[in-house]
Amino acid sequence: MLTKKISLVLLLFLSLVFVSCKDKNESGQNPLDSRLLGKWIVISKTDTEKIEGQEIEREQDQYSKGEKTYEFTDNNKLIIVDGNGRSQTTLPVWMDGAKLFIGQDHPNKQPYTVTFSENKATLVKVEDGKEDGQKVTKTEEVVLER
Repeated sequence: MLTKKISLVLLLFLSLVFVSCKDKNESGQNPLDSRLLGKWIVISKTDTEKIEGQEIEREQDQYSKGEKTYEFTDNNKLIIVDGNGRSQTTLPVWMDGAKLFIGQDHPNKQPYTVTFSENKATLVKVEDGKEDGQKVTKTEEVVLER
């Protein structure tokens, strides 16, 4: 009887451990959302800076088809090809829930929020800070298309 109880407690404990562990791939990172995997054409990138809610700067880059691409791989890599293939950069990527992290990890790393609509994905990163005692918000938005 005692053996059955110990076995049951052990089974319950292992079940809890199994359920609480996140599914990680071989790199030790959380896998990417499957909708993100594959090659994307970068349509635009917009950087905005606001001080106390007032927009002070906006820079928008529009890309011709194929000028810049992002390819998200199933081994948590982002391959960025720029200049119609003239340069290539590979960066680590991982997700934590709906948050996408691009580049080397560090304690204050800001994630991108990813939204999908039809054949498009939009990556948005918002960074808040203070400059000269004023609230500064920097936003980066990248629009991708299949």
